[in-house]
Amino acid sequence: MSEKTVPLDRSISLFQATIYGVGIILGAGIYALIGEAAGLAGNRVWLSFVLAAFIAACSAVSYAELSSVYPKSAAEFVYVKAITGSPFAGFMIGYFTVLTGVISVAVVALGFSSYFKLYLDVHPVLVGILVIVAAAVLNASGIQKSARVNAIFTLIEVSGLIFIIVIGASFIGEVNLLAAENEVNSVDFSGAAPIFSAAALVFFAYIGFEDIVNIAEETRNPEKNVPLAVLYSLVITTVIYILVAIVAVSVVPSEMLSVAASLDNPTEGPLALVASRALDSPMGGQLFTVVALCATANTVLVLHIVTSRMMYGMARERCLPSFLGRVHRHTHTPINAVILSTILCGVFTLSGSLSTVAKLTNVGVFAIFLLVNLMLLMQRFQSRNRSGQDYPKLKLAINIGWFPVLPFIGLIFCFGMLVTQFWEQITFFGWSISIIGYGGVIAAMGFPLYLITNLSARERIPGN
Repeated sequence: MSEKTVPLDRSISLFQATIYGVGIILGAGIYALIGEAAGLAGNRVWLSFVLAAFIAACSAVSYAELSSVYPKSAAEFVYVKAITGSPFAGFMIGYFTVLTGVISVAVVALGFSSYFKLYLDVHPVLVGILVIVAAAVLNASGIQKSARVNAIFTLIEVSGLIFIIVIGASFIGEVNLLAAENEVNSVDFSGAAPIFSAAALVFFAYIGFEDIVNIAEETRNPEKNVPLAVLYSLVITTVIYILVAIVAVSVVPSEMLSVAASLDNPTEGPLALVASRALDSPMGGQLFTVVALCATANTVLVLHIVTSRMMYGMARERCLPSFLGRVHRHTHTPINAVILSTILCGVFTLSGSLSTVAKLTNVGVFAIFLLVNLMLLMQRFQSRNRSGQDYPKLKLAINIGWFPVLPFIGLIFCFGMLVTQFWEQITFFGWSISIIGYGGVIAAMGFPLYLITNLSARERIPGN
């Protein structure tokens, strides 16, 4: 059997897929975002997490439904190509998804280096590249080895957040959770704008559920388990986030949480401050630095896996060079896709600018979510009068007739966020450019790549 025809190892269970989702959603975002969000919404920050969870769920149901119909790697590419019938449209969304995944790895790797610097003063770019290479080695060694490491790191992440909830539970009730500030007796139902502003910020703490669909070909019974893993991981992380938010503002005043999230205070983040106050000991800060290192390393690993699977899936569909679709005969991993994704992640990490790559990630994610929500709307319209293999196995979207309400809300939200982001300026390797300009350059680079790979515009996706 040649490397090209070796299949991926279909061994991931529903539990492991859910752990993947929980691990990548929790990531490192909550450790900083809780402080910035509390600075905006005050004691009501937990409502911002509720609102952000609803917004994330609108897109999550689109991924869940579509993954029950198309349980394949390179999910976004498969959805767009199959539903629109346009190979070029499928290629472009897949191309942007790969780039967004690569940039996301660079974001988190640089975040890891910022925590690592508290222990050892090494150049952040070097640290970032080393953690990417370590993730690549694990990725290449086999999906089960990666899954076991992911499970350990996720357990540490979840345990750290549950620890915060437990040690702070006795403080609940000491502040008014419906007040804008830390006041006990007043209730402020006015001024919803700060809650929405904080929700837009903490929305990024929920990103990651969409990456589960790209390990569909390594998941057992993917038509059922992948959609369930998407939903289970979102529910689990939402409960944890809301409880952490309630405890955080109960233990530490919201304005102090905001200060702790500032770059001017790099030695103790907001949750480390909560742990220190609740325990009345400085050990809290040291503990949560270790937890944050585990969280960021875990996120690098999972993002690296799903990005390489996206490359593999597109190569198998002849949208990227065929060598990226080869699977190693012993480890059953797409080894060439792993190597190329590692190189590209390293290139973006070399920029050394966390804010730049974070802005690029945000725009990419909103554009992808918008298109996936649109695909579900189109798919539902196309299949409204029939059933069969192209009809969703799970209908979760709250429907009016055939029309799915939640994906429509998700589409409108993502469009609005894109409009606010496109005119942001970024500096990349010394060049200043607007994000919309960057998007134009990237799109222009994708067109010749599409031609070089000699994609047949009317070729059906195998298996459909």
